[in-house]
Amino acid sequence: MTEIVTFAPEKEFRINAETVFQKHSELIKQVLPESQVYHVGSTAVRGSLTKGDVDLQVRVTQEDFAKAKESLMAMYSLNNGSDQTSFFCAFEKEDEILPVGIQLTVNGSSVDKFRKVTQFFCEHPSYTEAYNHLKMKFEGEDMEEYRNEKSSFIAKILSTTEYEQLSKRMDLYEKVKFVEGETFLTIEETKNLTHSEMVELINHLKIDPSISIVKNVIVLVNSKFNSEIDALLVNNGFELREENITVRRDLDNISLKEDVHFSIKSLNEISTSDFKRVWKESMANSLNAPSSLNVDEQMRSVEVELGPTYKASCLVAYESDRPLGVVMPHIEPGTTNEGRLFYFGLVRSERGKGKSKQLHKQALEILKNDFDAAYYIGSTGKDNTPMLKTFRNSGCTIVESNKVYKRKV
Repeated sequence: MTEIVTFAPEKEFRINAETVFQKHSELIKQVLPESQVYHVGSTAVRGSLTKGDVDLQVRVTQEDFAKAKESLMAMYSLNNGSDQTSFFCAFEKEDEILPVGIQLTVNGSSVDKFRKVTQFFCEHPSYTEAYNHLKMKFEGEDMEEYRNEKSSFIAKILSTTEYEQLSKRMDLYEKVKFVEGETFLTIEETKNLTHSEMVELINHLKIDPSISIVKNVIVLVNSKFNSEIDALLVNNGFELREENITVRRDLDNISLKEDVHFSIKSLNEISTSDFKRVWKESMANSLNAPSSLNVDEQMRSVEVELGPTYKASCLVAYESDRPLGVVMPHIEPGTTNEGRLFYFGLVRSERGKGKSKQLHKQALEILKNDFDAAYYIGSTGKDNTPMLKTFRNSGCTIVESNKVYKRKV
């Protein structure tokens, strides 16, 4: 029996498509925390025509592919109409508000193109319009004939100079770490770049449409780069905010020998207003450069970055019922055992009393025991002597330093 294809404007599915994507993205990240999950396909491209199905690309390493495939097979049905290889496997789920397709790919493989093609259409509306014309040509026609024409159209896109440039840019972005929120973007781990790649990255920050619209853009420039990089950033509208020191500590032998344990309450036990009040007081007069985000924006960033379990990471420490400070332990997104503190600080009245050392060790113990962290990564400004002393007292070792550049608004 011939299968007929029909299309409708993407905006008719937009709300449900985003709901479906968020739901299944979270489900997948729960079982595959080190994977990358992207909304791909026509429902992810504004102004496109679509069949109304929601596609997700799940990217993993070759080493993790077999385990990822097994995990997804327990959640979804195999798409038997698609090829299954050692680097690609497709799944589907029909019983949703919109049909769901899952494309499991190995990073860097020949099929690792879904997110790039989707981004290409987002950045090149003329190609989206041409693709829409192709779809209208096959409205109400045979699905197989449409798929053949679609394959030829996508193949032509992959051969264009525009796609090649976009592909190289996205490959470059893979070498650094993007921490994204609703109003900010922080680019970390520039130590992975060569000098020429760092120059290329800075140039992209100026012309990349997905970055140019972000309100707050911060780049952590590794100390290995020379003054030429500093000058290039300044010439492109960035200013130096501070210099950061990054530390690390393995947590296999972390334990509190002291008898003192401060009492801890999470956001599941106290109100959001009380938590933000203590957090704001903990940030007051900090020796680190002040954040460009207010406390409400930072609270939203925590929700976005840490996901639905963020309340368990928002902790207030108390001593004799007096708020002592804020500790925000979590596992770094995209890892399984890297422990971090989204924020650590004492209220002004409790500073300089030796309590930071004890609370920081307790925070590391929480990371190990409650979050299953194997190691801790922390950072602070190079002039924040009290926090650097706290790091040393906790047995942390300096691993790198970075200059923090923020784009002028």
